[in-house]
Amino acid sequence: MPTQSNVRLGLIISLVGIAVFLFIVDTTGNTPGLLSLVRDPISTVNSWLAPSADTVSDVLAAPANVQLAIEEIEKLQGQVAQLQRENQVLRENEGELEVLRRLFDYATDSPENQRILADVIGRETNPLFRSILINRGTNDGVQVGMPVDSDQGLVGQVFRTTPDSAMVILVIDNASGVPGRLSSSRATGLVHGTGSGQGMEMDWIPLEANVEIGDVVLTSGLIGQFDQGILVGRFPRGLVIGRVTEVERSDADILQRAIVQSEVNFSDLERIFVITDFPKDDITPFEDPLGQNQ
Repeated sequence: MPTQSNVRLGLIISLVGIAVFLFIVDTTGNTPGLLSLVRDPISTVNSWLAPSADTVSDVLAAPANVQLAIEEIEKLQGQVAQLQRENQVLRENEGELEVLRRLFDYATDSPENQRILADVIGRETNPLFRSILINRGTNDGVQVGMPVDSDQGLVGQVFRTTPDSAMVILVIDNASGVPGRLSSSRATGLVHGTGSGQGMEMDWIPLEANVEIGDVVLTSGLIGQFDQGILVGRFPRGLVIGRVTEVERSDADILQRAIVQSEVNFSDLERIFVITDFPKDDITPFEDPLGQNQ
């Protein structure tokens, strides 16, 4: 049995412990929380347990939140894809407007010839015959022999026609021949295609003519004749054919040759011009030297 002195000592120790506890609570600023626990222990305990409960709730709800996040990401990805498609369309429209602007500028800068705009609707798949199809024909005033050009340079000549379309033989075709003139020396020659790439050759240049790399080759406007399978057409004077990239000459020859590169990207042509008011002069009475057609 505890003695009275032991009970008294225990009580003193308890009171001292309680005093120390209250002092610590007061110095740490937790007195309001302790008083709240004394006044309303249930609410206080609930407030202490609420964060833990929220954490448990968040953990339990995590799968649903992840699914919602995945769905939101998929939705945003769809919106991004739609914006990318719209951006691509805008870029294509911008490129289309730029092409039309260049064509318009070229047409207005060359008022000496009447031109109609045509779309390229087909390309010859045979590598031995370089030609394109356009969506203009005799109903639009297009006729065989009419020159075809673009803002980048000479394209070719109308070869065949239908009421609503036409075939254009390109200047790079082996069978194409264009009377040309060098911009620097004014020497003339015959420009014909090589059948590949954007390259052409200019033959029959006098040996004394000064041919330099970079010379611009223009249509001479002359009427040419050639009897080795090349179709020499009539073209207005001053159309750009290309630039000289190489010169082949020999002192043993009386003529020289120039390699000509066109600025036209024939594989990507989308729109071209048909020059509808050329040829303007009727020279048929002079085509028969013996005058048999008169």
